[in-house]
Amino acid sequence: MPWARLWHHYGRASDVPGLLRGCAGPDGERALDDLDNVLFHQGGWICPAASAALPYLLDLAHEPDMPVRLGVVRLVGRLVREAARVDPRFLDPDWPDALAGAVPRLLALLRDPDPRIRREATWVAGSGCLPFSDTVDALWERWSAERDGVTRWDLVLAFGGVAAARPDVPDAAGIRAELRRLLHDDDLQLRLAAVHALAAHEPDVAVAEVATAVRAVRHTDSAGWADSAWHGDHPRAIVHTTAELYRHDPTAAAAFTVGVGGGRGDDRTAAALDIAGSLLEEWRTVTPALLPLLEQGLGHRDAGIRFRAAHLVGCLGQDAAGLRESVAALVTDAAAGDEAVWALARLGDPRCVPGLVDRLTGPVRGFAESAAYFGRMPAFAFLPPGIEETLVPLRRHADVLVPLVAARLATVADDAGPASFAWMFRTLHAWGAASAPAAPALAALLRHPTAAPFAALALGGIGPVAATGAGPLLHLADDHPDAAWAYHRLGGDPALAVARLVAHTTGTWSLPALRHLADLGPVAVTAVDHLRALTSADDWTRVEAAHALWRVTGDATAAVPVLMAVAAPLADGDRLPVRRAALCHLSEHSDAAGAAGTIAAAVLADPRRLGWSGGWRAFVEDEETRAAAARIIRPR
Repeated sequence: MPWARLWHHYGRASDVPGLLRGCAGPDGERALDDLDNVLFHQGGWICPAASAALPYLLDLAHEPDMPVRLGVVRLVGRLVREAARVDPRFLDPDWPDALAGAVPRLLALLRDPDPRIRREATWVAGSGCLPFSDTVDALWERWSAERDGVTRWDLVLAFGGVAAARPDVPDAAGIRAELRRLLHDDDLQLRLAAVHALAAHEPDVAVAEVATAVRAVRHTDSAGWADSAWHGDHPRAIVHTTAELYRHDPTAAAAFTVGVGGGRGDDRTAAALDIAGSLLEEWRTVTPALLPLLEQGLGHRDAGIRFRAAHLVGCLGQDAAGLRESVAALVTDAAAGDEAVWALARLGDPRCVPGLVDRLTGPVRGFAESAAYFGRMPAFAFLPPGIEETLVPLRRHADVLVPLVAARLATVADDAGPASFAWMFRTLHAWGAASAPAAPALAALLRHPTAAPFAALALGGIGPVAATGAGPLLHLADDHPDAAWAYHRLGGDPALAVARLVAHTTGTWSLPALRHLADLGPVAVTAVDHLRALTSADDWTRVEAAHALWRVTGDATAAVPVLMAVAAPLADGDRLPVRRAALCHLSEHSDAAGAAGTIAAAVLADPRRLGWSGGWRAFVEDEETRAAAARIIRPR
């Protein structure tokens, strides 16, 4: 075999023979890991080395005394499944012939003496990537002979995969009929397997059998799924994969989640709350059904469950107002205290303040100083908010909190990076004039090597009551739009501020500069022609330029069509952040109500959570979007 002329994910394949031999040696696990990395990596390509290696992988898979043979069969299955998914240009031309030659040996693994190998073989056979008739014959043969319970469950899943891959073949109808018969089998787990097997082609079956699914995953026999080749990643995997069957139907999904979480099974309750997070992140309408589960979790004996429940209450905010007393009882809880303080802050409950005082005078503990942004993930992310996101909505408690934040400003070191201190300045900026007591400490930082622009932003938010004067900000205005804006806010020459902001609209800080021009309003009249020219740029630039133009001129003629065009896909569930920004800008002007009313009505009627990000951010973004839509429908 000319391995040196073949390619894998890391270059020439001359190392593959050594790795294949290594799989049979004393360090077989490491060799298999390396082989998996070069042949499969992260998928997306079936390389020539994979086609060449397939017969040798099957040699290893059929060797009874090979310790890594289970992993080898899994690698072969991943390659078989990936070959059916990749774009044809990323499929090695030799792969189809290599696979065709391998089919008899692959299906022969269904008869292997080791049930673990037989289960793994069902996963390969159930991919729908092997010849239909040969696969179905092999599966029926194994079905009549198989006595191992978990392997029988996996065989049912394999039948479902084959039937779903070729629904037009007459034999597929017979398979589905047998699967429907299994929905009434005495073995609850076999019934659950049939639900999974049918769901790929008949999703309504899962909805109709939700009670069966709940009973099955709550039954002690469900522990056997940990040995399944299909659902065996961890003991609770079957709960999560079964929940996925209901993601399209929020009512059934909520019923399954509540059913799983009932009782005192710690693992099941934790899994139910994990599922509830994903469900609430996607569907706004399931909240009432899941609140009892959250209440149960808040009083649970398990620390991880209390943490999850308190976090989800924080995500829901006012929609979980009825649970405020249960949350308040957890503010000193070692596991859930941070989440409880945040949840109370989201609920506007003043009982959050002592907890925040404690954190502002010491380590912020469970709150991140700089909360990461992240998109939707396959599983709900129980990641905490930043301390900034927790504090900003609490302006009415600024009299207590501002002195504490101001005191922390003195700890900003000369070599500190923004990630460690930016939250203080952004919080003070958001609190506006209420942050005036912090003005002297902010002014002292205007010559700090990295904190100066952030201090300028905070001073601009405070406005004229900061009483520090605009002069010290002028030297920053050329480099930072926040400083140019703050220079005007503290009494500086408006023409000079506008000129600096206009200059920034074509640089790195273009969006903040445009937002500051909008804040200046009619003062920025000299920027009108420049703003008009920007309304045909990329979506973010045109949205912020159109908004600024509207605020500066008071004329909606040019701005509304731009904002409407960008916001319109929200009506179809498009969650891009720029669309939310456009809707929010439209909501600021009462004369946009007629034009944007259709979009706003669609947003308010959408049962899904209209947030682009994942985790708690999805809830906050959805609230902002719906609040903007409500302002359009019911202008002040």
